[in-house]
Amino acid sequence: MQIGGVNSLREAARWGETPIIKKKAVEASKNAMTDDFVKKLQELARRDAQKGGGMSQEAINLCHAQMGKYVSPDRSAPIAQMTQELQKAEKAHKGEDPTLEFLDRMLAQLKGKGRPERIVKSFSGLAGGCSGDLHSTSENQVATVYSPDGEEIAHYNTSNGGWMNLTTKAENQFLGDSNDVYMQAWNAARAEIKNGAQKQPVACEGEAATFDVRA
Repeated sequence: MQIGGVNSLREAARWGETPIIKKKAVEASKNAMTDDFVKKLQELARRDAQKGGGMSQEAINLCHAQMGKYVSPDRSAPIAQMTQELQKAEKAHKGEDPTLEFLDRMLAQLKGKGRPERIVKSFSGLAGGCSGDLHSTSENQVATVYSPDGEEIAHYNTSNGGWMNLTTKAENQFLGDSNDVYMQAWNAARAEIKNGAQKQPVACEGEAATFDVRA
């Protein structure tokens, strides 16, 4: 029961679902909502609303820049360390024929024997307090980097073309909060534009007059 509980906790941390990770996510997002950032985001939202469009690339870039500065973990250093380990594992497989290695491993499994060609390692003490694990064969390599709280922040798979950043709970929280700020300002600006249009008379031919009520 104890082991099952530990495994469940690790899985929850992996996907950012522990109380500690959730609490830190809210705090990180709140700290990132600086007065200057909120003001700039609101200004861009009003400008986008006046143009009649959705969130501009400038607003998106502003949010991602702020997130990178205040919320996102430092993935580059631990990824670099894990990349070195992947390269070491690849060298260990050097000279093996992938097809023959696969057939040998299948035969070994049928015989109930393990194969040394499969390299499985875990790493602690990576940069920033991160950790990682690695599974490597001559056919494919898979690696994962975890935050100090055990949340997945980056994943590597040879078949998928290399490293991919995984969005953290804190990053999702910030993106949601910043989107709320943007939409509130955008909706308010659109309402002002609509109200202004309703109040302005439009001259028509003849003596009759009407109002342009189109938003």
